[in-house]
Amino acid sequence: GVEGVGEVERFQAELEFVQCLANHSYIHHLAQAKVLEDPAFLNYLEYLQYWKRPEYAQYVIFPHCLFFLDLLQEERFRDAVTHA
Repeated sequence: GVEGVGEVERFQAELEFVQCLANHSYIHHLAQAKVLEDPAFLNYLEYLQYWKRPEYAQYVIFPHCLFFLDLLQEERFRDAVTHA
C-alpha cells in the first residue's frame, strides 16, 4: 500500500472516487484535463473494477457510477467525452 495510508483511508478514498464517476460533469472535467489519456490513470480505472464485486458494491450509493466505470474502459467512449 501507500506509505502512511491505512486500508480504511484507501477504501474510503477509492469509494469516493468511484462514486464521483456517477457525475457526468466530473467525467467531462477528467476528459478536458486530459486525464483520460494517461495510461497510469487508465490502469487505475481497471484496478477499480473490483468495486463491481458484491462484497464492495454494497457500499456504493450511486450504482450507475459502476456503469460509467465500465464505459471509461472503452476508448470510443473516452474519445466521445473528450470531444463533447
